[in-house]
Amino acid sequence: MKASVRTVIDRPPEAVFEYMDVPENQGRISPRLSGVETVGVLDNGGKRATYTYRLFGLSFEGEVRGVVHDPPERIVFELSGDIDGRIEWEFEPVDAGTRLTYTATYDLGLPWLVRWLVSPLTNRFNRRELEATVRNLADGLTAPAEN
Repeated sequence: MKASVRTVIDRPPEAVFEYMDVPENQGRISPRLSGVETVGVLDNGGKRATYTYRLFGLSFEGEVRGVVHDPPERIVFELSGDIDGRIEWEFEPVDAGTRLTYTATYDLGLPWLVRWLVSPLTNRFNRRELEATVRNLADGLTAPAEN
């Protein structure tokens, strides 16, 4: 399954990259992601973290590894555990700030026929999840600081 969304955030790429380079922040902006904990830093500067993803009353646990860490342009995490896949964050400078592209590709290990049957529903659901995540990111990064 694959979904991708793009938006423009009124912050420079360095600021958006810096925020997304902290795995715990992904738990703050992703609606179903929790229990995110950084457990190490890889030689390339990418992070290694554990996570729990909750969906329909089920918990999926695993680990992400920042296999591409290219500040301030790109972060790619590979997922392993209950969910295998890849999450890509791309940060491109534009006049209004940063054009952010978020792409998630993953496999829940479902049989082919089940994937085919539920694909239209899961594609819409996944796109909404990604849209909510980038909206939460934009809102959090552009909100006025509290005193």
